Amino acid sequence: MHIPKAAVINDLSGLGKCSLTAAIPILSVMGVQACPLPTGVLSNQTGFSSYACINLTNEMDRFIAEWKKRKISFDGIYTGFLCDTLQAEKTARFIAEFSSPQTLVLIDPVLGDNGCQYPALPLEMKEAIQVFLPYATIITPNYTEACLLTGSPYREPNLEQAWEMACQLSEKGPGIVVITGICQNNQVYNAVYTAEHKEKFFISNQWVGTQGYSGTGDILASVLCGGLLKGMDVRQALTLACNFLEASILEAVTDGTDPNEGIAFENHMSLLMRKEP
Repeated sequence: MHIPKAAVINDLSGLGKCSLTAAIPILSVMGVQACPLPTGVLSNQTGFSSYACINLTNEMDRFIAEWKKRKISFDGIYTGFLCDTLQAEKTARFIAEFSSPQTLVLIDPVLGDNGCQYPALPLEMKEAIQVFLPYATIITPNYTEACLLTGSPYREPNLEQAWEMACQLSEKGPGIVVITGICQNNQVYNAVYTAEHKEKFFISNQWVGTQGYSGTGDILASVLCGGLLKGMDVRQALTLACNFLEASILEAVTDGTDPNEGIAFENHMSLLMRKEP
């Protein structure tokens, strides 16, 4: 049986259950080989009060050269946290060189949250990420990131504005846009727009606890990537991601886990072990 390969361009954080420490086990349990191209190694995710980081910008070309030498091809390319704009340029070249019309390209444009760009990132990062949006099959920004990428003013998150921004983002290239983390009426909504059918819909899960947890966006994107590579449609994959998140967050809230530490997804991996559709 063919095992899809996905190149995962993201950081490795020792604490926080995000980025590669979320993507690798999730993709693996879903039957996808995760091939990490690390952008940095962090002691912990950047939401903690301090962190140590080794930026791997200068090493990425060496890793990529070895993959080229072996003529590796990928069924999917999945991008996440990039340390700087030069990494964005390298990622754009990587996608152009390693993708084909059949390659699933999932872009998770890690830029900010709660109305603000992350202070660890250069201000020019949103423009740098725009360069590889035309290659994307699907992008998964949160509401803040959608505002940053479209130049829209940040307001109280709502579905109508989310779908409007999703349509704008789709015009830049991606056929599917999923805007995540829209909190309303004790629900967390994920607004979806598909360009092929001009379809708009949402999938939601119950809001649990009083604050957000590290890594939930990475987990959602990872399940989407795995599901789509295994033949699910976006509605099926997103529903699976939301069910997985809800169960994992509920356990973290019940246990009183520090939100910076992430959620208890390890105990719910069986939800992802589905047979091929």
